[in-house]
Amino acid sequence: MTLLLRFQDIIKEQHLFSANDKLLLAVSGGIDSVVLSELCHQAGYDFAIAHCNFHLREADSERDEIFVRELAGKYNVQFHLVKFETNAFASEKRISTQEAARELRYNWFEGIRAATGYQYILTAHHADDNIETVLMNFFRGTGIKGMRGIESKHQYIVRPLLFARRAELEKFLTANKLEHVSDYTNEQDDYARNYFRNKVIPFIEKTFPEV
Repeated sequence: MTLLLRFQDIIKEQHLFSANDKLLLAVSGGIDSVVLSELCHQAGYDFAIAHCNFHLREADSERDEIFVRELAGKYNVQFHLVKFETNAFASEKRISTQEAARELRYNWFEGIRAATGYQYILTAHHADDNIETVLMNFFRGTGIKGMRGIESKHQYIVRPLLFARRAELEKFLTANKLEHVSDYTNEQDDYARNYFRNKVIPFIEKTFPEV
C-alpha cells in the first residue's frame, strides 16, 4: 500500500479529521512537513500553511521563510507567517530555547485557528519522533502516560504521520521529486533530542538489531 493510501486510511480509522475540515499545516520546510503538505495536496484536503521564523539560524531562517512561502504558492493556498525573537523570549521567561520556540509556535497556531476557522492544526511528527520521545521519557523517569509517547490527536492538534518511519517519508520525497530545506542544527548534539537521535538510537540499533 502506498504512503498516500496509508495516510488516508489512518485518518479515517482514527477519526483524525473529516474530508470537509479546514486544516492548518505547520510547515518548517524540512522533509517531514514538505511530505505532509504534498500528501494533503494529493488527498485533496482543504489546507493552509503556517510558518514560524524563530530568528535562530541567521540567514537560514530567512531562507526557510522564503522556501515555505513559495511552497504555499505552489499549492495556491493561504500562507501565514510570524517572526519571533525567540532568544529574548526564552531569557525573559527563563526557559530553554526549545521550550520557548514550542510555547511561541503553539500559542500562535491556536490563535490563527481560533480566529480564522480552521478545524485542526496538523504537524508532521512521525514514528521516529515518537521513538525518541518514548526513550527520552523513559530515561527521565515517567509513568504510563509518558510511555504512550506522542498522541495522534489532542484537542485541535493532529499528527497524521505517526504511522510512518522517517525513511518512508524520504522515499516519498524522492519519488515525488520534492524540494526541501535542511536545518544544520539537527546534526548537532547540543539538545537532548538530537543526542538521542544521532547517538543513542543508532547505538541501540547496532547493539540490538531486532529492537
